[in-house]
Amino acid sequence: MKKMKKIFALLIAMVMVLGMSTSVFAAGTNEITVTGTIKDETYKLYKMFDLVVDNQDNPTAFKYTVATAWKTFFTAGAGKDYVTINATDGHVEWVSGKDTEADMIKLAQDAASYAASLNADATKVADDTTVKFTGLDNGYYLITSTLGTKAMIDSTPTKPAQTIAEKNPEDTIEKKVQEDSTSAWGASNDAQVGDTVHFKSIAKVEPYTRNVFIHDTMDSGLTFTTGSIKVYVGNDSTETELNSGYYEVLSAAQEGDTFTIQIKDSYITTLSATTYLTVTYDAVLNENAISSTPAIVDQKNKTTITYGDKQSVNSETTTTTHKFEIKKRNSENTVLAGARFKLYIKTADATYEEVKVIKIDDNNYRVATADETASAVEIITVATGNIVVWGVDSDTYYLEETVAPDGYNLLADKQEVTVAAANNTVADVLNQSGSELPSTGGIGTTIFYIIGAILVIGAGVVLVTRRRMSAN
Repeated sequence: MKKMKKIFALLIAMVMVLGMSTSVFAAGTNEITVTGTIKDETYKLYKMFDLVVDNQDNPTAFKYTVATAWKTFFTAGAGKDYVTINATDGHVEWVSGKDTEADMIKLAQDAASYAASLNADATKVADDTTVKFTGLDNGYYLITSTLGTKAMIDSTPTKPAQTIAEKNPEDTIEKKVQEDSTSAWGASNDAQVGDTVHFKSIAKVEPYTRNVFIHDTMDSGLTFTTGSIKVYVGNDSTETELNSGYYEVLSAAQEGDTFTIQIKDSYITTLSATTYLTVTYDAVLNENAISSTPAIVDQKNKTTITYGDKQSVNSETTTTTHKFEIKKRNSENTVLAGARFKLYIKTADATYEEVKVIKIDDNNYRVATADETASAVEIITVATGNIVVWGVDSDTYYLEETVAPDGYNLLADKQEVTVAAANNTVADVLNQSGSELPSTGGIGTTIFYIIGAILVIGAGVVLVTRRRMSAN
């Protein structure tokens, strides 16, 4: 019996159960206090064994019997591996060798799972850092919470006021976004309008927590790619996919979410240690990354993990885009109107790919999204200032002049433009005018007159010479 009392006194902090129920308090005088509780979380108490003693004031003999609600658990369920029930009077005895810490942890896990289908003997919602269960009869109690804490504790005449401390680790989440130029993952990136942006959320899930959801909320400048979600087991790992039966992407996202993932309790109950889940998904940077002003609008993507009743932790990333200016001028620094340009970027195989743009106004153009290419135009310079191209990445682009301003020579080659993240890049595009060709008037006509006169004189000399020769 001393061994059993020692086992019953073990405290194991690990698991939680779902739901709430109406409090039903016992009529005794014992109490159990839980310290370190979390506000708004639900704590439940279940009496697993009844206890009868020979003398309430000075007990020397203890008899434990299975509480009615727990008979199935201890006769046909997981509990039968830990105790035997005497066939004569129903008292319980602990199975020899089933008293290691690992055994008690397993019992705690199984008992909490079983308790989820029972009405608790008492239920408290924490409004502070302490929860107290009072008016308890002698017995052996299980305490669970929605945060994953569980304690099994004995309440007897010799220990009428027990105190246990909740030591519950939190679920957490970390959000990352990939920078395409380096493939590195971090808290921010930049991209061109129309680019696919890769995200990941790394969730740390503690054993036996419940009500675990991953919420993702994107700003309007990011368009979620439907069907891109994958869930992997591991810390920042994409090697082993989580069985699709253990999670669900809700068909209707919860209010305010771009999408919502439920991590099912059936999976969490299989965990015996802290486990990481890595969620990957994509979005496309769209036209809302540039406001109608126009101006660059940073796009936030926030991920939140919720668990228990009201606990939540969030993390977010920022995706931004950029701009550059085109200054079209002549050698006298006069701004030139009427030049036409196409914009290109080099692909991985070193070929030029046209970047389509649409016109915002005379001085502003924006990179087109995939469904806007039918409205794409060439960039046309005006005489009233620089042209601004919005929605580009911090990358190297190329301007190809397709039409030069009247009176100016067309650029022979594409002009390279390296866009700075500081958004202060100005592409200085110089057009040279041609020189005036020589005219065919003036001295050219005088020459003809002179030559003509010489010919006339020459003809006269020949005629005179011939007449003299004939006279002789």
